[in-house]
Amino acid sequence: MSIQKKWSHYTKENVKKEPDNFGVYQLSNKEQRILYIGEGHIRTRLLAHFPNASEPVVGASLYRYELTGSKKRCVQRQNSLLIDYRNSHNKKNPPFNSRSKN
Repeated sequence: MSIQKKWSHYTKENVKKEPDNFGVYQLSNKEQRILYIGEGHIRTRLLAHFPNASEPVVGASLYRYELTGSKKRCVQRQNSLLIDYRNSHNKKNPPFNSRSKN
């Protein structure tokens, strides 16, 4: 089951308003094609994807997240989201999730 939260515009200003609690997140392009599925402290991790002062990683326009409450649970949830993604995309990971998760 995917993250149910609506997509938000991926800007530093928006990300700085997010909680810094454990969770999972997705980055997508403007067409809502998922580019990356990540986990960790939400605000910290989302800000880490801005390689320079104001521009996010190439192609990322939107994000959404789900709080999980613990590191263990966010790793489990990320794995579940990656499995769901691979099951609907010919066993391939999102473009920026390079290593395989089981």
